[in-house]
Amino acid sequence: QPAASDIIDDLTVKWVAAFLDSHPLWPMPHREDGLYGAWRTLAAHDPALQRSARRKVKTLPPKADAALSSALVRLNINAADRHAVLRAELASLPGWASHIKWRAEHVGDINLVEYLAVRLSLRAVLGRPPAITPPPEPDTSPIEPAQRAIRLARHLQAGTDPATIETLAQILSLHPTAAHLFTFQRAYELHYQNALLSELSSRKSVQPPQVQLVACIDTRSEGLRRHLEALDERIETFGAAGFFGVPIRFASFNSPASIDSMPALLTPRYFVTEKPANDTAKRHIAGLRFRQALAAGLHASETTTAAPFIFAEATGWIFGVTSALRTLVPSVARRWAKALEDATTPALESDVTVAEAFTLEERAGLAEATLRMIGLGQFAPLVIFCGHRSTSTNNLYESSLDCGACGGNPGNASARAAAAIFNDPEVRALLRTRGLDIPSSTFFLAAVHDTTSDHVTMLDTHLVPSTHRELITNFDHLQAKASDALVLERAQILPGSSRRDSATKVRRRAADWAEVYPEWGLAANAAFLVGPRELTRGVDLNRRVFLHSYEPELDPNGAGLETILTAPVVVAQWINHQYYFSALHPETFGAGTKTIHNAIGTIGVFSGQGGDLRRGLPWQSVGIGDQLIHEPMRLAVVVQAPLDLIARIVNGNAVLRTLFDNGWITLTGRATAEEPWSRYGPDGWSVQIDTAAAATTEGAML
Repeated sequence: QPAASDIIDDLTVKWVAAFLDSHPLWPMPHREDGLYGAWRTLAAHDPALQRSARRKVKTLPPKADAALSSALVRLNINAADRHAVLRAELASLPGWASHIKWRAEHVGDINLVEYLAVRLSLRAVLGRPPAITPPPEPDTSPIEPAQRAIRLARHLQAGTDPATIETLAQILSLHPTAAHLFTFQRAYELHYQNALLSELSSRKSVQPPQVQLVACIDTRSEGLRRHLEALDERIETFGAAGFFGVPIRFASFNSPASIDSMPALLTPRYFVTEKPANDTAKRHIAGLRFRQALAAGLHASETTTAAPFIFAEATGWIFGVTSALRTLVPSVARRWAKALEDATTPALESDVTVAEAFTLEERAGLAEATLRMIGLGQFAPLVIFCGHRSTSTNNLYESSLDCGACGGNPGNASARAAAAIFNDPEVRALLRTRGLDIPSSTFFLAAVHDTTSDHVTMLDTHLVPSTHRELITNFDHLQAKASDALVLERAQILPGSSRRDSATKVRRRAADWAEVYPEWGLAANAAFLVGPRELTRGVDLNRRVFLHSYEPELDPNGAGLETILTAPVVVAQWINHQYYFSALHPETFGAGTKTIHNAIGTIGVFSGQGGDLRRGLPWQSVGIGDQLIHEPMRLAVVVQAPLDLIARIVNGNAVLRTLFDNGWITLTGRATAEEPWSRYGPDGWSVQIDTAAAATTEGAML
């Protein structure tokens, strides 16, 4: 007979999943009554319950709070144990409990009281009381610093002199065994941070830039920037949050579907779409809408309850052929699909509608904030806003590989919107009155970097003036070289690949629907650096560092730095901790292996056919076999800016104080390249770092 918790978990998951994944073509009956109300009505007819249990369900109180209280009484849970019981019930399925908490705060159609009412009512009608586990006894075993001191002295070859042993014993008594793991973790992190600080350079490009690339701060952009600059010193790169300061809700060609291309911290206020740039494009919009309708119908046939059976009988032979192609020759299958898409809906020349979404003052304000934030004051003839996306097939975690600053979406739309704003003559005229003079000879172009193939694709090239076409052709040639070099660099750590493989072979992973390692994403992320490019130009950071450009001279009041610390740094901390905890305990905080994942509607994934909602990243995002690839380290934030300004921003923001003062992330700073680095703590700046000594002394700052 299954354990009681298994039965309660299985029954709870079934009803919660049905309630939350309410497909419009097959909604859960009585959903308007809330989770508990709908369950109480329907569970009386649930064949999974015994007849006696179904009769008991009919007698339950109609309201969730009353039902929860009644269940606790019927299960004989005394007042002293109720808090522990409720905590244990929530901890039984932490993925579902945390999702319900989030949904209660953001949607409001369910809450934890209803969830607990269903769980405890099931226990009551089935006669399966929860087990009450007593709290663990504290470890009171005596610590023997003297014995540990002797072993330590032997290890250090410090001799057995009683005075030495006594000194070591005194030190060890002040550092109990329970604190050792935290010390080791801190030493591990400091070793990386000290090595990073010692590698930072002051190398500036001596050539005036012909092309400036503004890439996302994403760690994967570091490799692209490094390879491009190594090929031509006339290319200068900058880092900014991948939505480029333009928060939009975007839909292509008035499509019914839209994306929020902005960090999750922000709320969409501006709706941007695109319109055909010429009459030829207009004639093909019907084809685009037909294909969108076909895709929507196909998705509905896969997700509604009865349709898949009929659909499989009618079209199985067609999908059998396509499945064979996708399995045996995935690259060919993708090329055919792309050719069919291009044939039915040719590429449309289009313009984004930023002028209709933002006022002139708003557009100029966004442009000014972006320029001051990243320190872009001198302009090359060609400036490229390069968003990023990731291409993979059959990947339930695809959004985790797209742009975090764009809400887990590709960065195409944001790059296009930013370029349109900066090319606007009215915006430039208004910026000129604010001391930011963009030459008329400078053109802004949008592009997107595919982090699986490392290709950079130019967007909206129909807008490029003839004077800049040679620049774009030359850059396209260089990015192709950089792309090949970067994809082969990444191949060294991708399972099943090596540097001996061709770039084409590595890129084939994007089309393979059986590939669980299309790319590594942000695995190994460890630091967030805020400062000018000369800090890292020419330094191989191994795609581990978020790089945000910043020049204090262009940000006299510190508003740009405040935005960086309170928005991009916070989002990077979310990403860092997502990887940290998924690596720290993959089964509890991660999502297990991809190979047995099943989607539960549009909510999330199960492992297998049921159980808890998986919360973190799959194992294939952090490890290979039984070995970790991601090193679980807390994010190290490194800032070059006036120290008093940094401290003022941190002290004025409760979120930053929580993160830095409680050690969730660390902060290192210096005012100029000539000054030493200092570490920030709850009492302010206290420790100055000698990078030369720190680089050779592991854990030197303990």
